[in-house]
Amino acid sequence: MNIKRIRTQDAFTLREVLVAASISVVISAIMLSFFIQGSDIWQLITNQSDLRSIARNAMNYMTQELRKATRSSSEIPSPNLSIPSKPNNHSIDFYLPSDIDDNGLIVDAIGSTEWDKSNKIQYQYVPGLKQLRRLEKGNQYIIANNVALIEFEDNSINPALYNNELKITLTLEKLTPQNRTVSITLISIVKLRNQ
Repeated sequence: MNIKRIRTQDAFTLREVLVAASISVVISAIMLSFFIQGSDIWQLITNQSDLRSIARNAMNYMTQELRKATRSSSEIPSPNLSIPSKPNNHSIDFYLPSDIDDNGLIVDAIGSTEWDKSNKIQYQYVPGLKQLRRLEKGNQYIIANNVALIEFEDNSINPALYNNELKITLTLEKLTPQNRTVSITLISIVKLRNQ
């Protein structure tokens, strides 16, 4: 009698299956770690870019407006800008030139700049809300959010500045979803009007 042996199929042993599963889990964990790090870096770069854009817009807005202000007018009452002394130099008050006599110019008949002294403008930092605001005639406009600090300096605070210069330091800060702090600081020196 000729008994043919039935050949069994080759199969994986339990040990081989466990080793393959362990290797797959380790590779998956490494790939997940790369994905999480990539996501964190993407969030960090996106937040930095957003903050840089907000800071530039705020700085450009303030710079353009403050270039029209003065520190050297001899008029009484004075239209000169004012900054509280350190450490409270987080706000600034100033006036802008205006056509007071309706002649189409911001200078009067003798060539002096006409200042709208009834319209004081203030940039004000609100730490609790992390906002930089512009106040004028009871109206407020938010210049920037996520503000960690703003400082205004003139030559009474920083002797390295000239009388017609104003230094603005603006720092914005934000947390990523992974609780990493992203911060951006911009510094600008503004040349003010001479009169």
